[in-house]
Amino acid sequence: MVMDNLTNRWLATLGIGALIFGLALIVLRVPVRTMMIFFAIGIPVVFLWLYADERDRKQKKEIEELSKIQQQPCICSVCKHEQAEVCIDQKCPCCIILKGDSIIGHSINPLQ
Repeated sequence: MVMDNLTNRWLATLGIGALIFGLALIVLRVPVRTMMIFFAIGIPVVFLWLYADERDRKQKKEIEELSKIQQQPCICSVCKHEQAEVCIDQKCPCCIILKGDSIIGHSINPLQ
């Protein structure tokens, strides 16, 4: 788990800290209701941290894929751009591949 993002670090610290504090209350023989409060806070925060980390990882992967696509040459005979980056910026309908509103690829097939 990469801790580059400040949000991920805070969520991890709060979630794990609340769980450890809840476990420490067991050793101190504090009533169960008090311990349950810290477990009820800690467990969802840990799951939120895992979700935020996975979402951040997916966004980084999409950005890397888009940068790889932008470095491709464009050999489309319709738009006649040099690089795929120009096609993606202008959203050329002749050679980019869309899924909904997001760009998922660039076609370098000259037979389109």
